[in-house]
Formats: sequence, C-alpha cells, structure tokens
Amino acid sequence: MDKERTEDKRNEVLSAFAEAEDALKLAERVSGDVALPAVNQLRYALCHLLEDDFEAAIRHCVRARYDAYEAAIGYFLDYIATFFEQDYPVTLLDRYLPKWKEYRATFISSRTVLCEIRKLRDADADVFKRITDVVVRLAEMRDGIDASYIEMRNVVHGQEEMEREARQQEMQDREDAKAREDRRRYSLSLWWTICGTILGALGILVAFLK
Repeated sequence: MDKERTEDKRNEVLSAFAEAEDALKLAERVSGDVALPAVNQLRYALCHLLEDDFEAAIRHCVRARYDAYEAAIGYFLDYIATFFEQDYPVTLLDRYLPKWKEYRATFISSRTVLCEIRKLRDADADVFKRITDVVVRLAEMRDGIDASYIEMRNVVHGQEEMEREARQQEMQDREDAKAREDRRRYSLSLWWTICGTILGALGILVAFLK
C-alpha cells in the first residue's frame, strides 16, 4: 500500500474512531455509566491501527459505535419502562402527557430496534441514520416525561394523601362511634345497677315496716 493510500486509510480509521467516541460520550452522558463494550472495541481498533490493519480497525470502530448506541437506547428504554410501569390513570396521562400513546408506540418499536442492533453491526454504515433517529426520539420522550413527571407525581401523591386522611378520618369516626356506644352501654349498666340497688333497698324497707 503506497504512502498516500496508507494516509487516507489512517484518516478513515481516525474518522470512524471519532464517530464512535462521540457515540460513547453520548451513552455516558445520558446514563452516567461507561459503556465498557464500546470502550473495549475502541481499544481493539487502536491495536489494529498500530499494526496498520486499517480494515480491522474500522470494523472495531463501527462496532464500538453500535455498542455505545445500544447502551444509550437500553438506558432510555429502561427509564421509559419504569415510568409506564407506574400505571398512571389514563385521565392523568391525557392531561399532563398528551403524547403518551405516541410514546408507548415508539417505546415498543424501539425495543425491536434494540434487538436488531447486534444483527446490524456488520451492515452498511447508513444504518446509523436509523439508529440515531431512534436515540433522538427516545431522548425527546425522556425529556417529555421529565417535564410532566413532577406534576403527575404531585397529583398522585396529593390524591394518596387525601385518601390516607380519609382513611384516618374513617378510622377515627369508627373509634369515636365505638367510644360513644361504650359510654351509652356503661350509662345504661350504671342506671340499671342504681335502679336495682334502689329497688332492693325499697324491698328491705317495706319488709322492715311490715
């Protein structure tokens, strides 16, 4: 391979490396975790670059990019799944997250993409357009959920607090009613005891007067 072609290939590797690194930074930024599979692929790419095995280096850069996007998509899907698992009432979703049906459909289709990513690793680089579109949509969904989550949570917590207070009031009412009934029964018992005592005393007095 002549010097000029070698330089072109080296630049191609560096360009692929930079694209993979950008994807890796995205995955780390959204999830807060390092995408280790992607990091390992970049290490392999550098090793091949040092050996002037440019084609192998490019393949590892491409795979690193896939691994990074896979990590980002996986994080977004876990985040969104956690939100929907809370099973908010439809009326609440309609009010605070009007696009929730669209989000759910995108979530389902994105899971399919996540399952396909490993099969796409050796495909043409144009498939990255599809993958990056999925990442962008999922990021928008995450932001939309974040924007409405606090309000929805406050509404739900407010309802839960009202229900808790209502339950406490109901328990207190039952306890008060029981206390009133106990006092009524005690008063009746005491009254009958007094009446019995009086009648007994009258009986003794009548017997004595005879």
